[in-house]
Order: sequence, then structure tokens, then C-alpha cells
Amino acid sequence: MNKNKNEDIQQFFTPKIAVLGLGYVGLPLFCLFSKHYHCVGFDSDNERTTLLSRGIDAKRCEKEENINAAIRNSIIVSNSNAIRDCNVFVICVPTGVTSSHEPDLFPLKSACFVVGSNLKKGDLVIFESTVFPGATDEICIPILEEYSGLTLNIDFGVGYSPERINVGEEIHHLSITPKIISGSSSEVLNKIEKLYSSIISAPLCRASSIKVAEAAKMYENVQRDTLIALANEFSIYCGKERIDSFEVTRCASTKWNFASIYPGLVGGHCIGIDPYYLIERAKSKSLDLPLVSTARCINENETFIVIKKISDLIGDKDCSILILGASYKANISDIRNSKSIEIIKRLHDQGVTIMAFDPIIDTSLLSPEIESLFIKDQSELIQRYDIVIKLVNHSIFDKFNIRGTISTLELKDLI
Repeated sequence: MNKNKNEDIQQFFTPKIAVLGLGYVGLPLFCLFSKHYHCVGFDSDNERTTLLSRGIDAKRCEKEENINAAIRNSIIVSNSNAIRDCNVFVICVPTGVTSSHEPDLFPLKSACFVVGSNLKKGDLVIFESTVFPGATDEICIPILEEYSGLTLNIDFGVGYSPERINVGEEIHHLSITPKIISGSSSEVLNKIEKLYSSIISAPLCRASSIKVAEAAKMYENVQRDTLIALANEFSIYCGKERIDSFEVTRCASTKWNFASIYPGLVGGHCIGIDPYYLIERAKSKSLDLPLVSTARCINENETFIVIKKISDLIGDKDCSILILGASYKANISDIRNSKSIEIIKRLHDQGVTIMAFDPIIDTSLLSPEIESLFIKDQSELIQRYDIVIKLVNHSIFDKFNIRGTISTLELKDLI
């Protein structure tokens, strides 16, 4: 960012920034901040921080050259004592759900404990993790005050600026994506605006409160989930009419105000998770959200529709199946909440002869049982399989000419 903006914020204070959580959100943000400021990247995973300090990112959250550039100016640690001298703490930890789809706030609370134990007068804490509206005020700030012995807006400030990372996409890069900002006071908000405008060239949207910013982020993701559910439901109808829902969508997309959303599997750490936060929060307010809840059910059920179609295709035949792709979307290594992996596991549990291939993911992150189903050596791809199904459309698969002896399918053939 231009030099004047860096000088502008340093009239307020000289930022010493700690980024907590070095995953798909925190690591790119750490690298971007490190272009302009000395930063401390903190993650509780010692093995990960050791590798990152050598420029190695096993999760492929950020380009290697960006990490190497960042660690020339900044440091990466797993010892929380190293963030003690920082005056800006940016929290980017994951906010997932439990097996019963209830919000799992343990990583967020743990990060608050760490920051609260190192918080000093004049410091600033910014949350980027996706949460339900009210979480920052009701959960995070009390922990910060308790562990620091300080008081909000008297001794320290808090802001919320939800992440908008689109993993695996270069077009909407962090530095050029419009960003929502909010603060616990107008003074804090002004400071946050100065900070982010020094690294981001896109417009900043000032929310009137932290809760508004939290709700805006939640609405973004819930809307996306709901539109995909509509596409999935409409695809089922198109199947009954024996027409191609993808062609229908392509034709409809020629209208200027049509939302061009195609049917598909909804996995990952974001779209398929965040609606549960809103649903649970609404329940605490004695409110049901039938549209949001139904959309979640439709999208979760899509996995079973795909499994049934594969099972029907096999029938009573003793077929061998090769699944291509196991991450939650194309051209990334992230396997969190991957529907492809769920499909592989369920078909294997049903006794189907199945193997899988994905050269992008780290198969060591899978359970031993599922990892054993993955082809490690590409030479094994010359083996003949009855049915080949590309569930995740990685670009790298274009290099391979893998076809089934009976059938070769893509995900769109099964939804």
C-alpha cells in the first residue's frame, strides 16, 4: 500500500501486530501485514509453526514466496510469550461445529485467553473469525477483561472485521477485496480503518456496530448456502423432466439479474458450517429460521443423492470404482468437511470396491482406513477401473486421461 497511508496510521500509533491462527485466513493476512509492519504470527500447533518458519506450508494456505517474504520481516511462533510486546492482536482462529452441529467456540475462547493474558493498556484486539451476531460482545470481550484485568474502551479497544478469504481463488485477493470494519467505539473504529486501509486498496465498509458486522458476515454465507439449496432442489425437479439443470442454469444466466448458481455439494469450513451458528443463535431468541434450516437439510442430503445414484449405477454388479478429487472444492488441498471424502467412506462401508486419487491433498490427515483407499503412486492409475467419477474438478486432472471401462462420470452427472 502507499507510503502515505502507513505514515498516516503511525500518527496514531506504531502497530506491532500479532496474528493468531495461521490457517487459511490468518496466514495470508499475516503475510499481507508483514509487507508493511513487523508482525508476530502465532499458532498453537508447534509443528506447523516450525515448518512455516522455514517457509513450508503443508496446508498450502499461502504461496511459498509470500511466506518467505513475510518471515524476512516477521516471526512465527507457538509460544504466546512472544506476542507480549504487540499492541494489535488479530484473531483468525477457526469456528467450526460439533458433531451435533452446535457452534464449537473452543478455539476462539482459547485465543481470547491467550490475548487477555498479554493485553495492555492502549492495545487493540480485532476479530476476523466468523461468529453469530453478539458473540464478540457476549463471549470474547468478557474473557479479555477477565484475563487482563482491563476495561473495554477505557484501557483497550475491540473491533470485528470478518474475513472474506476465498480459498484457492486469485481474482478476489485479500488486498483488493472490500472489507467490513467495526469497532467498540468511534475512536477504535477510526484506528481500525487506518490500519486496514494501509494494507488494502479496496473500499472499507464502516458498520455502525460490531453486531451489525457479525450479522453481515453471517448473512453473506447463509445467502450462498440457501441459493445453492435452491439450485440443488431445482436440479432434482429437472431430473424428473429429463432435462439438464446445468444447461437450464446456463441459459437462465443470460438474464442480467439472475444469480448464476449451479447445483453441487456444499462442504468446507464456511458455507456448510456458518448457517448452524445462525440457527442456534435464533433458537436462543425463541425464533426458528425454517428457510435457513431447510436449505441446510437440502444441501446435506445432496451427498446421499450422489451415493444413491452411484449405488444404483453399480446395481448387483461387482464393479471397481475410482473417485477423482477429495478436497471440498477444486484446486485446493483443504479437506475439512469434504463431501467427496464422506461419499468415499460411505461407499466403502457399503462394501463397494473403491479407490481414490487426489494429488493435491495431504492424505496423512485422513483416518488410516480411508487413507489406505488413496492411490499414492500415479503409476497405479494405469490399472483399469469399471467406473471413474470425478467428484472434484481439479485442473491437474486435465493432464490425466483416466476413463472407466464401463462409465466415466463427473459430479454434474450425479446431481
